[in-house]
Amino acid sequence: MMLSARNSSVVLAALSAAVLTVATAAPLASAKAAEGAGSGPYMRIFGGYSFIESPSIQGDQISNGASGQQINRGDMNTTGGPWGGAAGGYRWGNLRLEAMGAYESHSTESFTSPQFTYRDTGGTLRTDTNANPLLNGDLRIFTGFVNAVLDADFGAPIVPFFGAGVGFANVNMDSVTGTSRGNNFNLADQSDTVLAFQAMVGAGYKVNEMFTAEAGYRFLTMNNPTFNNGGAGEFELGIDSHQFWLGLRVNF
Repeated sequence: MMLSARNSSVVLAALSAAVLTVATAAPLASAKAAEGAGSGPYMRIFGGYSFIESPSIQGDQISNGASGQQINRGDMNTTGGPWGGAAGGYRWGNLRLEAMGAYESHSTESFTSPQFTYRDTGGTLRTDTNANPLLNGDLRIFTGFVNAVLDADFGAPIVPFFGAGVGFANVNMDSVTGTSRGNNFNLADQSDTVLAFQAMVGAGYKVNEMFTAEAGYRFLTMNNPTFNNGGAGEFELGIDSHQFWLGLRVNF
């Protein structure tokens, strides 16, 4: 699927940050390596809280029933939820390159649509205007990334960092069902894997040469995943996710 204009700007910003990270960190990393310090493999684990910024839901049967900017579009409500994962890579002075995997889970609550056409669980085709169906089920996201991270290390115990990554997101709508005006329907029980991008910022605290505690924020965006095995026909989700984490980094 194509990226929206907003997501395209985020993608360009993330890629620019990654290029800037590598370009800026290369001479710093070389200087550190020349000193014989700060290079080697590492791994980290992390966990925290994630929330999705009002996912859009859009499809031929989730619409306003007229032409216009908001045709085939609604807004979904989800709960915040836990997220976490692990990463491992190699550091050259201030530059780190790593592979990262993470998982987050959210409960679906409802969505709004000026016009919603669907088949209920009995097979009857219905159209509800100004619909606000209630939802049950989970939205689960697994991501895998390759990241470039720059540590702004000037010898202090606290070391700010920022970075960016490119990878994939597997988005799973796990047994999501709904009720609209007393009529039950199946929305989706399916997954889709799409291209994803992320940007990160945070700070680490050097406990000693081996251990670093860290706190950070990640912004995750992706191409729209598509689902088509429920009573509402084919639709897409537009997902921007915000995550905060605490973690521990181990330097080897």
